[in-house]
Amino acid sequence: MDGAKQLQIIVQELQLVVQQAGAMSNQIREMSETQELLESQKEGDPVYRQSGGVLVKVSDIAALSEELEEGKKRLEAHVKLLAEREVELREQYEELISDFEGSK
Repeated sequence: MDGAKQLQIIVQELQLVVQQAGAMSNQIREMSETQELLESQKEGDPVYRQSGGVLVKVSDIAALSEELEEGKKRLEAHVKLLAEREVELREQYEELISDFEGSK
């Protein structure tokens, strides 16, 4: 595969990785905000969760909070992997640019 094609593929993958990491970071932030709101609820206040197109009353707020925390941890682990991949791709990009400039 020629250098220009490799460069194009790396740039596309890098854009995708950065976009996915950003989207997941937003989800993590939303989950954290939701957890904060749950903690500020008075005991006995109803809490609802969206399920498809309807809101469903939550009977176990502690379980919901735990579920949010587990989901957040999974997303954080994935974001970490994406960040590592981003570093790899940036290094490959720099190498290809360097090779490309050296071949001129």
